[in-house]
Amino acid sequence: MNAVKGTLNHVELIGRLGSDPEMRFLSSGVAMCRFNLATNRPAGQDAQGNRAYETDWTHVEAWERLAELCNTYLHKGRRVMVSGSLRNDSWVDKESGQTRYRTYVRAREVMFLDPRPEQADAPSEVSEEEDVPF
Repeated sequence: MNAVKGTLNHVELIGRLGSDPEMRFLSSGVAMCRFNLATNRPAGQDAQGNRAYETDWTHVEAWERLAELCNTYLHKGRRVMVSGSLRNDSWVDKESGQTRYRTYVRAREVMFLDPRPEQADAPSEVSEEEDVPF
C-alpha cells in the first residue's frame, strides 16, 4: 500500500471488463494496457420492490509486464479484482483550450476471478513484481 506520512491511496475493485483491453507501447518501449471495469452498487429499489443497482465504470491502467499479462489473458466480460492507486490527470484540450480531467486506477495487482480459460498456463493472479511466464 502507498502509506506516506499518514496518507493512503489504495483502491480495490471487483468487476467485469466492459471491452477487450487496449495495449500500446510508448516510444521508450514500455508497455501500457488500458481497460474499463464495470462495478455495481445498490441504488434503492425498482417498481416491484427488488433491489436496484447502478453501474459505475472505472478506467484502469496497467504498465510493463502486468500490462502484457492483462492484454494476453483478459477479455470483455471477464471478472477481475484490481488493486492499485487512484490517479488524476489533467491537460489542456488543443481544440477547445479547456482543461480536461481524467481519474483512473493504476493497477498494481490483477486477480482473475473467473475459472481458468482453456489455456493451462494462464495465471490466476498477477502483479507488477511478478514475472509470470507465458
